[in-house]
Amino acid sequence: MNDVFCSYYTKNKNITSYMVSKLSLKNSDRILEPCGGDGMFIDALLDVYPTLNIDTCDLDMVAVQNMQSKYAMNDNISVRWADALTDELFDVYSSCGFYDKIIGNPPYGGWQEYDKRSALKKKFSGFYVKETYSLFLLRCISLLKEGGVLSFIIPDTFLYLRNHKSLREYLLNTTIINEIVVFPSKFFPGVSFGYSNLCIITLTKESLCNNKAENTFPVIKNLKSDEDLITLSFGGKLKNAIYTHMNQKNISFNLDSAFFIGDTESSNQIAMSKSRVSDIADCVTGIYCGDNKKFLAISNESQRVIAGYHIVDDSKVCLEHNSVAPLKSAKRYIPIIKGSSSTSYHRTSNKWLIEWTESSINHYNTDKKARFQNSQFYFKRGVALPMVKSSKIKATLMSGGVFDQSIVGVFPHEEKYMLYLLGYLNSEIANRYIHIINPTANNSANYVKKLPFYIPNKNELNMVDEWVLSILDNGDKEKYQNYIDAFFEEKLNVIVALSG
Repeated sequence: MNDVFCSYYTKNKNITSYMVSKLSLKNSDRILEPCGGDGMFIDALLDVYPTLNIDTCDLDMVAVQNMQSKYAMNDNISVRWADALTDELFDVYSSCGFYDKIIGNPPYGGWQEYDKRSALKKKFSGFYVKETYSLFLLRCISLLKEGGVLSFIIPDTFLYLRNHKSLREYLLNTTIINEIVVFPSKFFPGVSFGYSNLCIITLTKESLCNNKAENTFPVIKNLKSDEDLITLSFGGKLKNAIYTHMNQKNISFNLDSAFFIGDTESSNQIAMSKSRVSDIADCVTGIYCGDNKKFLAISNESQRVIAGYHIVDDSKVCLEHNSVAPLKSAKRYIPIIKGSSSTSYHRTSNKWLIEWTESSINHYNTDKKARFQNSQFYFKRGVALPMVKSSKIKATLMSGGVFDQSIVGVFPHEEKYMLYLLGYLNSEIANRYIHIINPTANNSANYVKKLPFYIPNKNELNMVDEWVLSILDNGDKEKYQNYIDAFFEEKLNVIVALSG
């Protein structure tokens, strides 16, 4: 890896072999590798056709010098020091398309200086410029000839994150997607993302093509090892993999044109649902004080000491405060809901406190780091979802108080849906949906809003409310959770079937 340019060099031959196989190479092809690194893709291409015409560049001068030395005897290989995103020669090539095939592993997560970011915003107007890999994908599609093929290995976040909506629309309108393979970043030597997977996308540039509605392509997940890519490169079928067959036109009708990738049935349910959580509730994140260790504290009832946080005596805590106005008494702290919960439906304890004086609230409102956001929802009754995702989401009832930015607060527009919503967000189907809608490590409010939702009739609402109350009152949780899971599985399956 090059830490300066956030480049992860492709050392895995199973990955390079698979990607080269997807290009359907011809000896007459002109190839671009837009971020050459140490030349692993170039070597894999030359193994197929030693006389291929290959252009490559890199922003790292050391990498360029090494490649120029390595391929000094190859007249068919051109190595340049250039930034593929801003290079003027590529500007000329992109006006009409120049390359038959493009293959690469663009840098991801690279920090852009503010001057360059400003220039990129002008050059790629309307697109998210903080992620370098997405701009490389956009740029390289423009460099392809009509009918040209591209294969890239990049993080899978462009498939679903809201920031990449414009990129997805561009892909859906100007290319035919051939195949997407999603796999853990650990397959890639030296890389281990906690927040996302990697994927290999192969596509054909077809900006003038009118048959995109006909195109259905596979998204393949659950690979056991990188050796599975060899099976795929020969057209084989993986027994344990999950295949989602997606229609390209239908994706464009999804919320934000997102790729909902799970089992085909669940993905279709998410895409086709007519009602969503956003129709009946507000989903928002809470306060950030700007300096947790200064303004947050721990209740003296807490069984756990956390380094850097002081413990506050009960005499300084007001449990009854219910407004954004500051405390006027000697008491300085109020409870704040923060972080994950060990239990679902209700929190067994809450150790966190936040200073709520006139000076501290002024800080929350004025400090550049602090965010006194969505304050109209503070002290309201709602459902708390932890921002950090776990294998099983634990939604809990939030009865007043302040919640911080580690919580997504879900507040139904009508009080009658409170318990019903709590039951749904703890259901197996909601858990499955949220992991498909946003597979990253975080639950953001924007993705919770997209959850399919079934609006009940009066009898159904009363029935689910009784089950949830039984759980809250320490009844047979497993029994009633099974009832809740079965109810939502049935209703959401039926409503989607009717929509189809």
